[in-house]
Amino acid sequence: MKVLLITGVLAQDIVKRYAQQSSIETKVLALPIQVAALLKMPNIAQELKNRNINGFDAILVPGLIRGDTSVIAAATQIPTFKGPRYAADLPTVLDSMGKVELSTVTPACDLLREELQRKALQELELAEKNWKTLLNNPGNMAIKNLVFGKDFPMRVMAEIVDAPLMESDEIQRLAKRYVEHGADIIDVGMIAGEPRPADAKRAVEAVKAVVDVPVSIDTLDPVEAKAAVSAGADLILSVDAGNVEEIAAFASDVAVVAIPTNQREGYFPKEVAERVAFLEQIIARARALGIKQILADLILEPSNVLRSFIAFGEYAKRNPDVPLFIGATNFTELIDADSVGVNALLACLSSEVGVSILLATEKSSKAKGTVKELVTASKMMFLAKKRDSVPKNLGLDLLVLKDKRLRAEPYDANVESDAQLVYADENLKPEVLDEKGIFKIAVDHISGNIVALHLVDNQQDKPTVVVKGKTAENVYSKIEDLGLLTRLDHAAYLGRELAKAEVALLTGKEYIQDSPLFKA
Repeated sequence: MKVLLITGVLAQDIVKRYAQQSSIETKVLALPIQVAALLKMPNIAQELKNRNINGFDAILVPGLIRGDTSVIAAATQIPTFKGPRYAADLPTVLDSMGKVELSTVTPACDLLREELQRKALQELELAEKNWKTLLNNPGNMAIKNLVFGKDFPMRVMAEIVDAPLMESDEIQRLAKRYVEHGADIIDVGMIAGEPRPADAKRAVEAVKAVVDVPVSIDTLDPVEAKAAVSAGADLILSVDAGNVEEIAAFASDVAVVAIPTNQREGYFPKEVAERVAFLEQIIARARALGIKQILADLILEPSNVLRSFIAFGEYAKRNPDVPLFIGATNFTELIDADSVGVNALLACLSSEVGVSILLATEKSSKAKGTVKELVTASKMMFLAKKRDSVPKNLGLDLLVLKDKRLRAEPYDANVESDAQLVYADENLKPEVLDEKGIFKIAVDHISGNIVALHLVDNQQDKPTVVVKGKTAENVYSKIEDLGLLTRLDHAAYLGRELAKAEVALLTGKEYIQDSPLFKA
């Protein structure tokens, strides 16, 4: 196969460099325009027709060009497709030709991404599709309509922290949001040391009224647990040496998570061997008392993560058919680091020791997004384990603030040689207000919107116009349509702030107008 690569003058060298990394034979043709993205499909068609192009099996044009490549194919009688947006993706695209059907309108990089995602989702769906057969395998279990265990991706339980302090509608809002983010179980988190059985019942009923997933009650208090079970709770979190007798009296038909503690006596064995043995004793006692469905939680200590995972691994070796449960965000909430990387690593370690359910909380600001992150991470680890590979090139990823590969063309300082070079300093001009008014920008993380509040002047308390949108471009375009800007400096300022707001919305960062998003 021989492929003709169309580009502009500035990009031709970098296109040639990346094309050489592919096994496909190529020729790079730079048309007489500096920036490839400014090329037009009809112009390319006419240029190639005039050049009497032949001897090629396919033509690729830059993915950033708008329009349909069919016009080029008609002019040259050669199949023509959209290539990738960035030259760095050329080797992957070229090597996939003949395996993936390219498009005349969609950039090839998008198609490949979609293909990888499609294959990944197919593998995940296959496991879910065969759940009835897989459920019979040792180490698998079902709670309500949820199956989990060794043959399935790790399931994510999302805790509604301090549920008794919330109104029922807020509990329901969070439950629906967590399920939308992929949570498999909703956990009603109670308040330690404050027995509130009525609130436990109310919260469980509120959750079950709006989502169709298993509901757990997070308490060591048997009275709260009993009230929750009477309201339909499917899982009790947790049973230990101090409450197992009381909980067994009403928990024969629900699942429980057992932990190696006696909270009433303040006992928790730190060493691995003692911890494993103690949990085995508690689970044996629970079974003898009639509890049938039991998960094991060795407890993830935020101050000793390595020892904790060793304990999980040791227990799993000795008890391979008992599903494991881990409070992953015991650590995420207590480290000053971005949650996305922390959660990815925790999911990786959890997968290695055979965990079945991950507990996620989003109590602190830095942990926002944890549910969605752990859902993606659990799928990645399942696919990696299934393919016997590292969690890379899976079709799913958790790359949020960093890029997998550099796609931007390096800056060429030679372009400065014949130009006037001006350095921007911090000598700001006196501020002149726009006669049309000012804007206050906000981010609504709950609804997922950027909000621009238009005020006629600084003295006004309430906005005259409120513009909402998902992207900075959408909000700015609407403001422009409404004629609410008259000054270029105001437009530049608004563009900067809306762009910051969009980044904050995408990353979960706090947005404060006129303040930097990131530390210098």
